[in-house]
Amino acid sequence: MLSQEIIEKGFCLVDVDMFDLNDYIHIKRLCLKKYIDENPKFFGEWNDKNVTIDFNEKINQTLFQKLLLHNEAVGFLSYDITMDKISGISINLIEKVQNNGIGSLYLTHIIHLSQTYAIPIFLYVMKTNPAQYLYERFGFKMDSDTEPLCLMVYNP
Repeated sequence: MLSQEIIEKGFCLVDVDMFDLNDYIHIKRLCLKKYIDENPKFFGEWNDKNVTIDFNEKINQTLFQKLLLHNEAVGFLSYDITMDKISGISINLIEKVQNNGIGSLYLTHIIHLSQTYAIPIFLYVMKTNPAQYLYERFGFKMDSDTEPLCLMVYNP
């Protein structure tokens, strides 16, 4: 899924295993805690236990990978494919590795799967997260707008 150019920068993807939980909690906190803190009525307070539950659910998804930069965990990517949809989309990249084209390559891969299997993609994004503009550039449309989350859909 990674381009040669990105690999040459020192990035690689590896499958997640149970030993990656602490890295996952750390990266989720760096990527999402500010959005959780913006919406305490909706989410409550940040809770590592909820992230652990999320991790255990993602272990069973179609794809759950850790992004490494020179052997340091810098992100996690996931999705799940069923007969009728692709969901469970997650792109969590720490700030220092954003804007390297990794999110775009990942979305291109998922869209290719969507087109190949003729199934839609569903993802949720925080309304204040600028990633929603990336999704829009790739053809995702807002399906519902429930403060503070937006459901976005890509139809092949």
